[in-house]
Amino acid sequence: MADPSPRPAGSPAPGQVVSAWVEYKSAKGRPYWYHARERRSVWDKPDELKTARERAMETTKWREYKSGERSYYVNTETKASTWTMPADLKAFLDTIPDEPAPAVPGRARASPASGEASPSTPHTPTFTQASAAPDTAGTGTAVVRSAPAPTRTGTLMYASQEEAENAFMAMLQAKGIGAHATWEQVLRDIITEPRYKALRTLEERKATFKKYIEELQEVEKARRKEKLAEMRPHVLRALQQNGSLKPYASYPTFKKKLERHPVWRDFDDEGQAQELFEAIRRDVRSKDEARKKSVHQHSRATLSSLLEAMDLTPMSRWRDVHRVLVDSEQVRRDVRLQKVPPVEMLALFEERMATVEKDAERALATREEPVRREREARDAFRALLQEHVDAGTLHARCTWATFYPQVRDDERFTAMAETHGSSAQTLFYDRLDQLEREFAVHRRTIQAHMRQQQVPATQPSDWDAWHAACCANNAPRVVAELPTRVQRALFDECVYQAEREAREARRRVERRLRHYADDLRYAFKHAHPPLDVHASFDDIYEQVRAMPEMQELLRMDGGMDAARGAWDKYVRRQAERHAEVPLSASGTRTRTEYADLDDAEPERKRKDAARAEDPRAVRRRTEYDM
Repeated sequence: MADPSPRPAGSPAPGQVVSAWVEYKSAKGRPYWYHARERRSVWDKPDELKTARERAMETTKWREYKSGERSYYVNTETKASTWTMPADLKAFLDTIPDEPAPAVPGRARASPASGEASPSTPHTPTFTQASAAPDTAGTGTAVVRSAPAPTRTGTLMYASQEEAENAFMAMLQAKGIGAHATWEQVLRDIITEPRYKALRTLEERKATFKKYIEELQEVEKARRKEKLAEMRPHVLRALQQNGSLKPYASYPTFKKKLERHPVWRDFDDEGQAQELFEAIRRDVRSKDEARKKSVHQHSRATLSSLLEAMDLTPMSRWRDVHRVLVDSEQVRRDVRLQKVPPVEMLALFEERMATVEKDAERALATREEPVRREREARDAFRALLQEHVDAGTLHARCTWATFYPQVRDDERFTAMAETHGSSAQTLFYDRLDQLEREFAVHRRTIQAHMRQQQVPATQPSDWDAWHAACCANNAPRVVAELPTRVQRALFDECVYQAEREAREARRRVERRLRHYADDLRYAFKHAHPPLDVHASFDDIYEQVRAMPEMQELLRMDGGMDAARGAWDKYVRRQAERHAEVPLSASGTRTRTEYADLDDAEPERKRKDAARAEDPRAVRRRTEYDM
């Protein structure tokens, strides 16, 4: 590498004003200006260096910035940017006459120094507070930080930073610095060299030294790689002659096989040989793994096909299946299958069993699908019944005939027609039974409360008082929380029950009056002395008043009317019987004709007197208690 010769900076043209500001560039290529007398630096171009057009642009809303070699323009109000000069800005700047800018000393790359500073003492510029803004791309503002060292003023050794770095690297190369040298080792040899000071700071020298070392290492790495590629075929042939390398071989084994072979002397060092060994062993292991993978896939596929050919069930046992696999013809003929560990066979068996169990579960689910659909249909219809219960259209006194028209068009009722279990009507009656039981519990509770409060429920006009008693503060909670429609249904049930009990009581009284009247007629028949059938009831009243049957009737309401009716019926019946009995030719009845007379003896009328029983006693046993 040739040593670049230094060249001085340019001088201003004759007659041109020279400014005190000097322009430099940072390591990122961004320009900044240094004032030698005031010893300060700024990122923004000083006003005295600006042209008339540049000063005029500052009065507009547009600003010009650089991105590499290209200029772009930013609107300070809208923050919009454009690569081309806006038309309004161009028209405005065209009205500004051109004028020469003050001369600026030629750009250098070394730091400016004060008049008192010696060339060997670099100076880092200090930026002013006004120009120390964040260093964002393309904004033209600076960050408060130490700027990269610009080139020296005075006698310049190199025109650019790149030439200075090249000179420093040429010095390292001339000194024969190797790729593994360290800075501390090299510093003793190069610190007295003139080109050591081609770079201004120690950081720049170290960075350039590191770059030089990295380049050497890259070159050496490429050379070693190329040599290993050339030696690899020769080493492989040598290994084949001395026995191939096993996947588990170590470097000492590799060295033992080749150290007597001429190819071993071609290695630069032990590390190069070990590097080639690692590469060859990786290939050997890769091929061995591929071979094992192929054998494993073949064994797995064959055993899987054998397992699929078996008629396995969820209850199949591994012990039986393993015996069948080992004894199969394919396993006996294939050595690779014989080397498969039982653990791998067991894993394949478990995978197959998982498939068999899933198939069995799927088949079971298919068989149970109709049952599930029917169950869902029943659950949906039960939900429909509950909806009607909540709406009040289904209650304890509802019937299927009144409920059916409400649900016949519902799809949940239609779905029940496709089921084979309980029908919709059966589910209706099951729900109705539950409602009736609940209704009976509520009725007993509310009747007990009404009896305690002495509130009757015998006729529809009692509803207002009855409902007020249900909503009273002392009413049971279960009664007060019942909906009004349920309370009304309970009231109607109580009224109906009261009316039914009244009818039953009247029927029982009428039945007893009828039975006592029959007993009285029977007593009329056997009265002594016999009663005159031609007399009126008032005429015989004193004669029959003492009869027990007459006394029973007199104690009951309407008993006198029943007794009078019994006498009239007795007289009518006696007249009918006398009219039905024929007379003999002599004008008298025969002996056998007396058997039909009412005053005949009981022994003559019944064949078995022992079984004869008073009909009044029979009637009394069938009476209803009041």
